Amino acid sequence: MNKTLMDAESKEWTCRQFLGQLLRHELNRREEKQLAKRYRWALLPEIKTLEEFRLEEQQSLSKRQLSQLRELLWLEQNYNLIFLGPPGVGKTHLAIGLAVEALKKGYI
Repeated sequence: MNKTLMDAESKEWTCRQFLGQLLRHELNRREEKQLAKRYRWALLPEIKTLEEFRLEEQQSLSKRQLSQLRELLWLEQNYNLIFLGPPGVGKTHLAIGLAVEALKKGYI
């Protein structure tokens, strides 16, 4: 808050610019709090993202398929996903990564 006020004074912002900056800051803080709350409610064992998923090590999933999963249309249409495979191929990472994507987009 102090930084915003100092920026406004040093850059000679108008009242409208200052208010706009304060509102953007408030909206960002609220979104961050809501996301943190959704993470707590989800009770994920750990946080893994799809960016960390090593697609090159996965033989049965293409980049296109991963992009389609990331769009979350399956979630909007109430479809279930089942990941099958031997241990250590990334099923849990993929499931958690999709959950994180859904949480970021506002799903609870």
